[in-house]
Amino acid sequence: MPVKPDPIITAINRYRAASAELDKIAVREPTLSNGNPADETEEYAVWETASHKARDVAATAWAEVTATQPTTAAGAIELINCYLEIWSEHPIKAEHQVSGALKILRSFLRSIAE
Repeated sequence: MPVKPDPIITAINRYRAASAELDKIAVREPTLSNGNPADETEEYAVWETASHKARDVAATAWAEVTATQPTTAAGAIELINCYLEIWSEHPIKAEHQVSGALKILRSFLRSIAE
């Protein structure tokens, strides 16, 4: 019988892909020759729209992670790894995301402890 994959791993992979896309867009912010944002240009408006969309996709993907309980120990470990990656790259962002990750991890641990 095939092993059913842990849904948290799928959710984490979606979040990582969305975050990578957001990072790619962020580094392409149009700037003026003096380094300031070129926020009065059409190019900037297009970039800003893409940036907002990517941020929304990443936020939705993270919401999916925090709504998905691991079903395996490997999934629980992957959730911890994902959170630690966020923490190492974006400590302030991670502070806001910790409660959701810890709540679903706690639920999983309670389910296997019973």
